[in-house]
Amino acid sequence: MKPLLTQLWPQFTADADFMAGFGGAVVERVAADRKKMTVTVVYRTADYVPSEVSRRLAASLAPLFPGFAIQLQGLFPYPYLTPEAVLALALELREEGLPVNGYLSGAQARVDGQQIVLCVHHGALLLQQMDFAGRLEARIEACTGVRPRVSLQCETVIDAKEVERHMQEKAPPAPRVFREKSVKEGIEIPGLALEQSTVKLVTGKAFRPKELTPLRELGADTDKVTIWGDVFAKDLRGSRRKIYTISITDYTGSVNLKIFPQEGESCEKWEQLAVGDTVILNGDCAFDRFDHDYVVNPRDVMKATRKKRTDEAPEKRVELHLHTKKSSMDGFCDPAEVVNTAHRMGHRAVAITDHGVVQGFPPAMLAADAIHKKDPEFKLIYGVEAYFVDDMIPVVYGAAKGPFSGSFVVFDLETTGLSPTDCAIIEIGAVVVENGE
Repeated sequence: MKPLLTQLWPQFTADADFMAGFGGAVVERVAADRKKMTVTVVYRTADYVPSEVSRRLAASLAPLFPGFAIQLQGLFPYPYLTPEAVLALALELREEGLPVNGYLSGAQARVDGQQIVLCVHHGALLLQQMDFAGRLEARIEACTGVRPRVSLQCETVIDAKEVERHMQEKAPPAPRVFREKSVKEGIEIPGLALEQSTVKLVTGKAFRPKELTPLRELGADTDKVTIWGDVFAKDLRGSRRKIYTISITDYTGSVNLKIFPQEGESCEKWEQLAVGDTVILNGDCAFDRFDHDYVVNPRDVMKATRKKRTDEAPEKRVELHLHTKKSSMDGFCDPAEVVNTAHRMGHRAVAITDHGVVQGFPPAMLAADAIHKKDPEFKLIYGVEAYFVDDMIPVVYGAAKGPFSGSFVVFDLETTGLSPTDCAIIEIGAVVVENGE
């Protein structure tokens, strides 16, 4: 037996308005979507519940499901579908993205069995183009189980040319192209060398940082902070309402910058920030209940380029022993970045010597090929730290006589390790070969 809404949430019984609308409401189901962070409550009543009462219910349920958006779907018998309910359900189509606000102002509905006539003052042509009648039929069917026939009537008719002119007048202005502004004042950060000519204002106001907070010290005791960091990751979530997350580090700690652009606001300034950029910013540090961590909401953001390390030795070295991230557990640097850094520092060659692998060769080769277009004398040395095996120890046991043109089986075992006493066989692969096929 399905529970009553007041049985699940008895605190609502003290409210007369709630009891009038939901006193006998039966809860069909409650579903949570953790990806969309929504909770949907589907209830059934004997009559249509006005949307303003439903919104009050959603607002009252919100504290019970922190972090989730509450969505309500009311089911009721079709005979209780009133003209007021038809107009209310039509306005709910805004949730599906239909721009119906202005067109339904002063509209009236007539319900005659399964025939519904909606009279609007203007905009019937545009409503037809967006399949308004079909969407309203589907909305009513989802609530009542009956799909009626909806037709539109309009008091005034607007021709296509006037509609086009009206849309052009209402069209939003072309978005402004974002251009970073150079910061004229010198920016100095202790222990951090910056290329002054590259300091650009991304958003907010330019400022001269004074007291910088190390990222490792961000927490409950910090509020308004001035920080710097190198961008090492970016994330974009949401479709209509976007949320930008930019991860930075100052090598004492890391933090996420959380940006919530306003609807219609250009986000080009955030999209142009790339991994590897250095940012200096003022912002507000606060605990984010979705990330379960402290984040910074930036106000004033400047982008800069750090001075790259140089080799000032009159006679440059040539590195002949270098491991990249292709050496398991023994390397971190990127092969292409190794080649580019060595050439930028004036080295005439560099060697890559990973442990027993050569997977770093392709990216290093492509980087060297790009360098050779301007400096054909630069040399990339391909190396490897090879493993020696005593080939006097027999590794194959058993022998068979016969030609390869005969019939034999090739098989392979996949195990959890190399010990026959402690490890197990998890897969066997076998192929029969006959006459070379």
